[in-house]
Amino acid sequence: MLYPALIVLLAAAALCFALGQFVATRMLGLGAALATLVAAGLSGMVGESAPERTILELYQLSLHLTPQLAEGERMIALGLLGAGGAALLALAGALAPAVRGFGSLFAWALLTLAAALLSLGAPPLSLAQPLAWALLALAGYGALRASGATKTQETPPLGLAAGLLASALLAGGLLASSTLVEADTLPLGLFTLLGFGAALLLAGGPPLAIVRSEVAQAPAALGALIYGVAAPTAALAWLLRSVALLPELPATWATALGLIGSLGVLACGAAALATHQLRVLLSWVSAGHVAAVVATLGLSGTEALLAGPGLLLSMLLAVIVAAVAVARFEQTTGSDSYTTGTGGGHPFTGALWALGALALLGLPPFWGFWPRLWLVQSGSLEQPWILAPMLAGLVLTSLALLAPLGRLWATNQPHESGPSWAEAGAALLVAVPLVVLGMRPSLAWDYWLQYGSAAPSDLPLDAGLYANVLLASATLFSISFALLRAQPERKLNLDPDEQAVALSPAALGTALYPLARLGDLEPLLRRLWEGITRASELLRFVMGLFEQRYYLLGVLGALITIMLLMAQ
Repeated sequence: MLYPALIVLLAAAALCFALGQFVATRMLGLGAALATLVAAGLSGMVGESAPERTILELYQLSLHLTPQLAEGERMIALGLLGAGGAALLALAGALAPAVRGFGSLFAWALLTLAAALLSLGAPPLSLAQPLAWALLALAGYGALRASGATKTQETPPLGLAAGLLASALLAGGLLASSTLVEADTLPLGLFTLLGFGAALLLAGGPPLAIVRSEVAQAPAALGALIYGVAAPTAALAWLLRSVALLPELPATWATALGLIGSLGVLACGAAALATHQLRVLLSWVSAGHVAAVVATLGLSGTEALLAGPGLLLSMLLAVIVAAVAVARFEQTTGSDSYTTGTGGGHPFTGALWALGALALLGLPPFWGFWPRLWLVQSGSLEQPWILAPMLAGLVLTSLALLAPLGRLWATNQPHESGPSWAEAGAALLVAVPLVVLGMRPSLAWDYWLQYGSAAPSDLPLDAGLYANVLLASATLFSISFALLRAQPERKLNLDPDEQAVALSPAALGTALYPLARLGDLEPLLRRLWEGITRASELLRFVMGLFEQRYYLLGVLGALITIMLLMAQ
């Protein structure tokens, strides 16, 4: 039921706005997390059938809403609101019990989730889509502003500008193609290009990952909620549903999508390796997931049709697990850089980061393994050339996620406190579904994947492969547990004048930084701006020749030339 879920989110946001100055912010945050989980339960329920509600009609398009989510979208809605509730729970637990005045932070976060849910529930060709995207951009910027992340920002809000631009592009594409839309089918043309660019811009996928630059100042849980959960859900879910309405893609379109996706994964892996900030690193890893989903759009195999939604759900849940670890590390050290300062390590923090890294990489026993396997299987049959850059990007991402683990898992700080109930609850809320679906992928098929628009008749899962995956999961878990329990035989005592040094793969990240530019057009745009500035200066100089005395000198020269010609 879509309407009750939206009502719960909007009512909770209104209460957070109204009670922000009177009730402790932690209590409001816990209430917001509870309201989000209630909305998640309501979104997965099936109510009485009701007709679509049309609010506005324009040409052959209309702004209409559906009262219920489709069967293939309910699991995405559960992932959206479940991950959002976990992020709000972690954000509330990080606040002091007596702090007040930040109720608007949770109110804007709830509105962001409501806008993403509205986009998920609206038909792909409805004018409600650009409206929901604009609301998401405004609410996301409001949440960042309420958290104080934009307090020292001197540049324009890129996230807000990109979201509004994406909304305008989508609305323009819908209106321009309104006469060509027949029976919920779309032609290849202007709308396809505008819609794809708008979705990529809203999701912050490469090569338009510049919109994620505000993550560096935002709290880890809030940044993950906006740029790792809400925006990718609205953009990628719309993109996956819209591609199903298109005719069969020509070879050039499929090749272009595969090229953008595979090179995007490679670029995001290189960019993640080049940064020491955990929030920025996590943002690049989630952008790599967006690129992987884009790569599935260029494939037509049955496995690829399941890989796209599967990767989206895996990203929504896994990014919150890692974000909780980043928030805990930052709370104890005051910085999210794992190469500076001392302390901040704890077995719980390291375990959370390790779980998030394994889930983001798609290793068993987590759910992300199956959609990545389906992507590789389909890609090896249709576009084998995309596997090399994608696997290379996955290796770089693995190294980037492995580098901070030693610092986050350090156990030589006995003064570090154990996990709080909010951190543990938020981590369990998103980690348990990842493990359950990874161990039993048939559950995802029975309740979700089989209801897709072009789903195959059976789940592409071999019994022997499933047994091997379970064995690999048990082996990986046993090795990890043994390494964690092992105590080093030799312990080095630092000199009192020395400080512990955290090494990072900085040299490799710096060497591969040109690859990272494929995912972020900011350097290219900066050079274009410098070129335009120089051209304008040259044009101003040329025009200056015809001003004031230079203009009179030119007129005098022309008169002398005319007189000489007449004298001849």
